[in-house]
Amino acid sequence: MTETPHPAANGGALPAAPQTSDPDLEAVYRLWIDMIREARMLGGRDAARRLWRQSPLPPLDAARRGKDTPDWVDSFLADCTEPAPGARLKAEALWCAYLGWCQPRGLEPITRKGLLLQIARHGLNRQKASIVYFLNLRLRVQ
Repeated sequence: MTETPHPAANGGALPAAPQTSDPDLEAVYRLWIDMIREARMLGGRDAARRLWRQSPLPPLDAARRGKDTPDWVDSFLADCTEPAPGARLKAEALWCAYLGWCQPRGLEPITRKGLLLQIARHGLNRQKASIVYFLNLRLRVQ
């Protein structure tokens, strides 16, 4: 996606748009941005922020958190995992799924340690035996 940034994006007010050369993915991003703009006009800033959090776009507060890399973990977890009481998901399987999720979107994945830290911030429980597992979570069947 190579386009001139929106004037409001100057000064880091908005996160940078994901870089991709896939025209279909670019169309998806454009559709989300248009829907978010419409939500803001109809329902105000809170409605637009709620919709933005559901989108595959970078989080709005990444700049405020002082991160160099965007946090895609919310979108990844929503797209690829689901709650499953009693289930255990290997951290390695989650990592591989994350890499597979980032690649077609043209996203630069965060490190394995960064992913585990982000997942811990989302309140998911983990268990460490000889292998690290995430409890009550499974990968979605695609």
